[in-house]
Amino acid sequence: MDLKLLNTNQRDAVEKIGGPILVFAGAGSGKTRVLTYKIAYLINNIGLPPENILAVTFTNKAAQEMKSRVVDLVKADISGIYIGTFHSISARILRREISLLGYTNDFIIYDQQDSRTLIKNIIKNLDLDSKQFDAKSVQIRISSVKNLLHSVSHVGSNIENFNDEKFHQIYKEYQNELKLSNCVDFDDLLLLPIELFNKNPERLKWYQNKFKYVLVDEYQD
Repeated sequence: MDLKLLNTNQRDAVEKIGGPILVFAGAGSGKTRVLTYKIAYLINNIGLPPENILAVTFTNKAAQEMKSRVVDLVKADISGIYIGTFHSISARILRREISLLGYTNDFIIYDQQDSRTLIKNIIKNLDLDSKQFDAKSVQIRISSVKNLLHSVSHVGSNIENFNDEKFHQIYKEYQNELKLSNCVDFDDLLLLPIELFNKNPERLKWYQNKFKYVLVDEYQD
């Protein structure tokens, strides 16, 4: 690995060890190169085991490109490294740990259509007006509250009107049905690890000790 291929600022970012660092740069300026070289530097020069590194990006394509570049830069076996999107890394953790939340490790991940079909059936079973409670709109709202990390109980404690009450009822049934079927939706991949670590601080500590370096691509997003 030739660090001479990096400019001065890139090389400084790669070689800085022992504390947090923010690389602030525009598109096409080599941020991903810095990350891949940083990973390789940690493995080749510092001797850090690949399994102690977590690298996260926002698309599967970017994650594959990052992993491919790292493979070209290091001679060590990197099969134990965690490189992926936020969702794929979360899914990988859940495949190991989700039994602590009452699921089994062979859980199924619902796609958008699976989720909407389930919501539509719940609305029907609750005998609600499908025009007032449109499955697509309800699905968007469920996704929104999950991205705000709002659980069913949180939504239930903030009911202000009839629509809120019925939404809470749908959301509750939706989560119950998912769990009974050993399924999660795409947003659960981010929500459930937080629940897992809040309920099991010893597992949180284990991952905190495992990942000595955490690198995030496109941090501003």
